[in-house]
Amino acid sequence: MKIGRLYAAHAEGYTVRIMTTTLQIAPIFSDNMVLQREKDLPIYGGGQDGFQVRLCFNGISLNTKVRNGRWLLTLPPQQAGTRGTLEITDGQSSFCFSNVVFGDVWLAGGQSNMELELQNCLNGKAELAASFNPDIRFYQALKQVYGTEGFHENERQCRWHVCAQDSAATLSAVAFFFARKINAETGIPIGIINCNWGGTSISAWLSEEQLSRSAAGKKYLDDYAALVGNKTDEQYEQEMQEYFAQWSAWDKRVQERRALDPLVSWEVLNKECGECPWPQPAGKKSPFRPTNLYHSMIRRVSPFALKGFLYYQGEEDYTRASDYGEMMCYLIDQWRTDWHDDGLPFLFVQLPMYASRAEMEAGLDKDESWQIIRENQYKVSRLIANTGLAVIIDKGEFDNIHPLDKQTVGFRLALQALKKVYGRKISADGPIFKRVERISGGVIRVYFDHAELGLEAHGSLEGFELAGSDLRYYAAQAVIEGSTVALSADEVSEPEHFRYAWYKYGPTPLFGKNGLAAMPFQASLF
Repeated sequence: MKIGRLYAAHAEGYTVRIMTTTLQIAPIFSDNMVLQREKDLPIYGGGQDGFQVRLCFNGISLNTKVRNGRWLLTLPPQQAGTRGTLEITDGQSSFCFSNVVFGDVWLAGGQSNMELELQNCLNGKAELAASFNPDIRFYQALKQVYGTEGFHENERQCRWHVCAQDSAATLSAVAFFFARKINAETGIPIGIINCNWGGTSISAWLSEEQLSRSAAGKKYLDDYAALVGNKTDEQYEQEMQEYFAQWSAWDKRVQERRALDPLVSWEVLNKECGECPWPQPAGKKSPFRPTNLYHSMIRRVSPFALKGFLYYQGEEDYTRASDYGEMMCYLIDQWRTDWHDDGLPFLFVQLPMYASRAEMEAGLDKDESWQIIRENQYKVSRLIANTGLAVIIDKGEFDNIHPLDKQTVGFRLALQALKKVYGRKISADGPIFKRVERISGGVIRVYFDHAELGLEAHGSLEGFELAGSDLRYYAAQAVIEGSTVALSADEVSEPEHFRYAWYKYGPTPLFGKNGLAAMPFQASLF
């Protein structure tokens, strides 16, 4: 009953998959779906008051009555690999979902680096050709703002798909490589709910209530409202037509250049084709308006039972870097609340290196916003239980905010899951700053967690800096000594502050001997 009450309290008028006279079911239920193993499983929909709804699965039969236009049945826990056909009827209308399997379901949220499609990642064509796996399935939440024309009709077309060359081209590459690793290691079928949109701020994925709880969150709401002003929906749609024409012309130039050289870098594309037109016009119907995607994507798939969340986002919030940690805490709380489970695992990705050529040439790469977001992401991972942070600092690309090596990102997220969710005794983290001690003569020694096997340098050991009380940083000489690094700088006789890889874009040579990159950091001796 608790699940039913909570669901009814937050449902947003889900509609039928196939329009029938009476029986309705939330659109996320379809053929080929993965249902969460080993949990009480809510199956829910709508109908005509007083009608009796019956569910049958593998000899299990459940019944309930439609009340206030809603019904909910709770299927008892099933083991991983359980397969069958799910039938639901109210005596007049019915649904029959085939090729259903029980496994682990992960929601893949965030912005464009989570959204980047399998077909467009590094070696995308080859990866897509080899993608077939009947135990990896995915569902793409409708990418349309809730309440806009045709929303419900389009949502009814969304389906679960078995991962294969003819279906997986648009699947999140990060989520695919995560799912492939988890499935290979555990044998458990994996379902992915794609719930991401490029260019979105964290505020797009939160509710009005949650944003309004803090000054930082309220500022997101107020600032966007000021951008919209008195603009009508008609004016917004006209501006979007003009914007799309500009974007289409830019995209055509990019595709024509790629046809000449499929491996052309974004540095060259930006120079020859111009940068992507951005941002889009502001409007009440914009997917970039705070809260809009929370309502049109997150609320539309909750509370479909999950194993946990994957999240890769933060680039769009660089202008509010100091608030990002607070917003992440609210986001984790929001999503866990929507799924009625305050312990659901939340695994997320720390931002990699990035700087554009224009920034570097103008000296704007000195801004510390990306560094502060990375630091806030780490703090959140330490503060909130059942979280894991995948460090990919070494996988950024110059002048490309969308690095193509999503294989490594998915793999490192999977390591976090295998250790922290599936209980495997594996190494999942690279070196993380632990403590420091002053040795003598201006030399300090830095100690690391997760460096039991030792440290190693991939290339010249650059990226360490020291500063005295004046906070003027100088490049440091760094020497690996077992699981520690000794630092000194001729210009700093009495070091008080030190940092590693504290820049938007630069070298990241420090690794653990487990092959994982060290996390960037800044710290002091006091």
